[in-house]
Amino acid sequence: MNTVKTSTLERNTMQMLCRLSNVSLGRGWRLGIGCWLGMLSLSLLAAPPAPSPQSVLQKSVVDWVAKEQAVSSDSVILAPLDPRLQVRACDKPLAMDLPFGSFEKLRVRCSQPTWQIYVRVSVPARHASKGPSPGPSTPAAATAGSEAKAPAAPEKRQVLVANLPLYKGQFLNESHVRLAEVDSKGLNGPILESVTQVMHAELIRDVRADAPLRNQDIRPMVLVKRGQMVLISVGQAQGFQISARVEALQDGRFGDQIKLKNKESGRILTGQVKGPNLVEGL
Repeated sequence: MNTVKTSTLERNTMQMLCRLSNVSLGRGWRLGIGCWLGMLSLSLLAAPPAPSPQSVLQKSVVDWVAKEQAVSSDSVILAPLDPRLQVRACDKPLAMDLPFGSFEKLRVRCSQPTWQIYVRVSVPARHASKGPSPGPSTPAAATAGSEAKAPAAPEKRQVLVANLPLYKGQFLNESHVRLAEVDSKGLNGPILESVTQVMHAELIRDVRADAPLRNQDIRPMVLVKRGQMVLISVGQAQGFQISARVEALQDGRFGDQIKLKNKESGRILTGQVKGPNLVEGL
């Protein structure tokens, strides 16, 4: 139908040009006017109509979604626009984004003149499950995605390890251990994390060099032996304090509460072991 109408219009136009060329203006003028009018008519008929602002908006949205979701433009379905909506022509390229994180409301913005419109878009199910792309599809974005899927780096933890091979029954001090960062994945059981935890302690099993020390590897060493005379202190170290020599009635490891005897008065006391032959009265 469009072809027939165009052909008829062209024929009528050319007939009008022929009549104008017969005007008595001289043969040369008639020929020049006829050629000029003929070229003008053909150029007007050949020029395609400018796309409407609404069609520009629809095409821009479809192309943007197709690029973001890596699908063909034919598979993108744009919901019909409200017929009452009047789309104004934009002098700048349209900008698209997803302010609500989904294609349920895709925002289209124009910077000159300033306006914005929300449209709805449907994408193929196999791509919709992945969710919207956070930004333009660029090699950098693809690289970031691949890095996100890479295995997470092992979590490090600072623990106490042996400086050298240690043996069962050995009394420990700060020279035997050090703090080091190790992969926490391979650690089993409570691990020692402070040098103070091995002070006045002895090993109950062998430990190889650089191996983490665990609670079950050590125990408090015997600092007070039964029958020995030990120093007991009562009171504050920086205030009023009384010290005396008493007899230990029990063996005691660091932190143990043991019975003591004052030989002069025969009184039985209780104290907590704080160091070699050193007890704090309770």
